Amino acid sequence: MEKTNSDGRSIEKELFIKATPQCVFQALTEQAELERWFLVKAELDLRPGGAIRFEWDRARGVYNFGKILVLDPPHRLSYTWEAMEPSPTPVTFELTAENDGTRLYLIHSGIGEGKEWDHYYTLRNNGWNIHLEHLVAWLETGTCPSPGPIERPS
Repeated sequence: MEKTNSDGRSIEKELFIKATPQCVFQALTEQAELERWFLVKAELDLRPGGAIRFEWDRARGVYNFGKILVLDPPHRLSYTWEAMEPSPTPVTFELTAENDGTRLYLIHSGIGEGKEWDHYYTLRNNGWNIHLEHLVAWLETGTCPSPGPIERPS
């Protein structure tokens, strides 16, 4: 889903995961968990203002970095996403307990307009779809594809 407001475009995803909010939050914040379903190497200083560094592809040096904006376990995590985009963009995960699992809302906002941003939006939107599928598989079955870079859409 794409939305546009005064802060630019945003990508919004919503899904249900058959796992507790605590387990989902752990998968979003713990190095070993992130390196299982999301990326090749994670470094996180888990505190507001703490640095993050996500490595996607060692051979090509593909990584993202940023700072934690909000850390409210097990309900909310927000950080800046900085590297490939023309300027930092915030990513927010909101978790709500629901029946026998968790409702996850992802909001990746601050995406601007123009050719560079259009490519970035398409890449991120497709990437989040795949990464969230991997997160659900990891938490619900204990298996998922190896993490790493998402191929660019053709």
